[in-house]
Amino acid sequence: MRALFVPSGPSPQGWIHTADVRAKMAVSVLASIMTIAISSFTGQAVLALASFCYALTLRRTGVLLAVYALVIAMTLLAFGCLHVMGLLAPRLLDAFEPAALLVPFLRILVMAHVLLPLALSSRLQTMLNTLHGLHLPFCVYLPAAVALRVLPTFWHDIRQVSESLRLRGYRVTAWNLTRHPLLSLRLLFTPLLFRSLRSSEDLAIAAELKGLGGGGRMTPYRSPCWKRSDTLLVVAALLASALALTCQIGFGGGRSFMV
Repeated sequence: MRALFVPSGPSPQGWIHTADVRAKMAVSVLASIMTIAISSFTGQAVLALASFCYALTLRRTGVLLAVYALVIAMTLLAFGCLHVMGLLAPRLLDAFEPAALLVPFLRILVMAHVLLPLALSSRLQTMLNTLHGLHLPFCVYLPAAVALRVLPTFWHDIRQVSESLRLRGYRVTAWNLTRHPLLSLRLLFTPLLFRSLRSSEDLAIAAELKGLGGGGRMTPYRSPCWKRSDTLLVVAALLASALALTCQIGFGGGRSFMV
């Protein structure tokens, strides 16, 4: 009988799905360090552009568009609040720079660009084996793996809730969310909350069935294999980080709200 955890469908397209999890984790860790170390707009723009090219290898345009819509909405809300503050106290605008205000949102984009390929192109068991191989405590690697696995699960829940609302004659659009906020809260966010609770319970049961926390040694079904493309991926990430640091030094640190 075939094992239940062996994928039976066609393998996903794109080399990012076959890349080693350790390489993708290294890129994510490097990106998180660089987003903290770099505070200039030019350096963050270089990181955002490089990480955007990396995210395109995932071939999930809908997910990227949803992330960009959310970041754009947050950016417009921040500039709207800044405009209101300028009307109430014009002198406060002297302490703000538009480029510096964009830096936190560029940081969000960079982390989204590197975490989405890791979460959507890696199996949970592979991530658990990799984190466990780093000899991390159980209380560290299990929440980290589950948090990454929640991203595709939450995206799947959003699609299912949206399809169910569309069948009932209600379309989830930005206009409907703005026009009827209370109705959208009841129809969209409440089902998502309960589905998220159910998904977390399913992930916990799956972790127990895999024997996590039992004190035994986990034996991976497939041993990880480091390929030449994984080395090129890490080297490209290092080169992008070096270029961003060069822009940071050459154009100055600038002012940012998140140092």
